[in-house]
Amino acid sequence: MIEPIFNLLDNPWIIVTNVQGKEEILSLTEVLVRSHELKNISGETPAQDLVILRLLIGVLYAIYTRTDEYKEAQDQESEDMCIRIWKGLWGRGHFPKEEIVGYLKDYHERFWLRHPERPFYQVVEIQKGSDFAVSKMMGDLSEGGNKIQLFPIRSGKGKRHLEYAEAARWLLYLNSFDDAAAKPTQKGLASMSVGWLGQLGLVYIAGANLFETLMLNFSLVNQGGPWESGVAAWEPDEPNTGERTVIASPNSGEELFTLQSRRIQLKYDGDKVIGYTLLGGDKFDSADAFVEPMTTWKYNKGKTGQKETYLPPSNVARNPSKQLWRDFAPLLLEAEKDSGTSRKPGILKWISELDISSKQIQICTLTIKYGNMQSGVEEIWGDALSVNTYLLSHLGEKWIGRIIDLVKITEELVKMIGNLASNIVKASGSTDGASQRIYAMEQVYAALDGPFRKWLMHINSDSSDVIEECDKWIGIAKKIILDSGENLVSQAGMQAFVGRMVKLGNKEDYYCTPKVYGWFIGSVTKKLNEYSAERR
Repeated sequence: MIEPIFNLLDNPWIIVTNVQGKEEILSLTEVLVRSHELKNISGETPAQDLVILRLLIGVLYAIYTRTDEYKEAQDQESEDMCIRIWKGLWGRGHFPKEEIVGYLKDYHERFWLRHPERPFYQVVEIQKGSDFAVSKMMGDLSEGGNKIQLFPIRSGKGKRHLEYAEAARWLLYLNSFDDAAAKPTQKGLASMSVGWLGQLGLVYIAGANLFETLMLNFSLVNQGGPWESGVAAWEPDEPNTGERTVIASPNSGEELFTLQSRRIQLKYDGDKVIGYTLLGGDKFDSADAFVEPMTTWKYNKGKTGQKETYLPPSNVARNPSKQLWRDFAPLLLEAEKDSGTSRKPGILKWISELDISSKQIQICTLTIKYGNMQSGVEEIWGDALSVNTYLLSHLGEKWIGRIIDLVKITEELVKMIGNLASNIVKASGSTDGASQRIYAMEQVYAALDGPFRKWLMHINSDSSDVIEECDKWIGIAKKIILDSGENLVSQAGMQAFVGRMVKLGNKEDYYCTPKVYGWFIGSVTKKLNEYSAERR
């Protein structure tokens, strides 16, 4: 029997950047105690960083939702008490060492990466399961049996084995983001799905330091009231080892944030991790699973006779080319009373309830797109928007509708650029109008991206004038759109300038760059005049 090796509470394994900008590798305990001295978690990938962040928040739930004060809030089902408790923790600016160590020392034996009986986030022995090389475990490599990278970022031994510290990081990633390639060991089991976080359109908040980031994502309210009491993954005397176990939606923060989507057994060669055996783990229905605060939601009307639901964005619908600010409405607009087609992520609803003093935060997103049959990772991407917390509060509600309207107007203007590009193609006699439309729109969105983020970041909704700021953005967008239109025309060439007759359906018209550019200017002018009239 092997002796326990590598305890996550004592040994350094989490890569962080401190507030001086230097990289450090710290233990789990050190990261929590020193979180106010650290800028962020900065491991191999943002997806890996997020699962570590959720583990740390899971520890916070296990500590701070078990106090007498929080139990009183549970008894009274009081959201206001939860917010007061949170503000008391926030006001301290750090997590006291005695509170962190006082809890973790009771579970020290449950945090050994390699242990004969209770290895962390693993089961002791899997008799039958899907075996994989360590290369598939690494989210920055994403190499499966049927997918070989032409230009891998690792080679040789670097893709054949892992040191304990890195293995611990990828173990967390695998548990949350694993694909659906593993085979069942018996008939009649629930269908395999990707890990819980892989099913979501993830949204989280970043603050000025890691303490703020942890606290801003540490919602003490669950769907309008306190969380229920529960257990973290390391706390039960007997771990859950069932394959593809369908469970009820977790109603405690420590259970949700330490959910075991996979049963994993790491494989070793000496002191190196060389692979793993895997089974499906705990799963629950994602439809209307509002207990999960870190995801966007898509309205699903359902087929005739079926229930209307909200679902995380489907794998097919995930679009890495769409900038975050273009999804401003589903992020910040609560369900409309009549349509019910929009629902804010729970974490943003939580931030709006806090009414903390005006400060800059980042709304961050992270999405993974899986391949065919959800086997293998095709792409991982994220985005972030810097906003003032005042904008997210109840006092900033007047801004939300205005900004959403501006985004809609901006998107309509970009479509006009697409129309212009398509019409220029028709004038030239070419046949690739659809691709030119898409390319032109992507280029304009790229040109609008930086200015919009800068404009949004500098809005301070308790001092900025709504009309003045909205007009400022319209002016910025108008210039970019018109400049883009001029560039398209100047690059169109002589054949498009001369033009030709184009038949569309039963109608025929003459297309040339001067004429289609005039249509473009007219449509832009009409849209902006409509905006000015509505504003008045």
